[in-house]
Amino acid sequence: MPEPTASGAPAVGARYGRTARTRRRDRWLLVALGVFIVVVVACWTVWAGLDQVRGSGITVDTGANQVLDNQHVKVSYTVSADAGASVACAIEAQDVDFTVTGWKIVQLPRSSQTTRSFTTTVRTMQPSVSGSVDSCWSSAAR
Repeated sequence: MPEPTASGAPAVGARYGRTARTRRRDRWLLVALGVFIVVVVACWTVWAGLDQVRGSGITVDTGANQVLDNQHVKVSYTVSADAGASVACAIEAQDVDFTVTGWKIVQLPRSSQTTRSFTTTVRTMQPSVSGSVDSCWSSAAR
């Protein structure tokens, strides 16, 4: 039963359902919500971390690039992957404003070596100033 005030009427909080019991319930709901959020964030962090560990295991280092003429850029790069893995790489050329002017997907041959070096020539649509490897990924050989 709500506690009466000095005038004998129930307190305003009790009149609108704000009693000690509802405050306890609200506190438990907030704690449960906080625990739920912490568990979700922890699970996501573990999942994202394990996804990085299980990743493709492919690393790439872009070496030198050479502008051959207004329509060609030569890019040298080194790829490290598991022996026998099928790997594809996206090679790109860029102009002075970092706009991609040429793009080429290269399917690398399987090999028993884990680290190999390649050179690829990319045809460009306009004069370029640099070339690089955008990304490499595991792929099925065609």
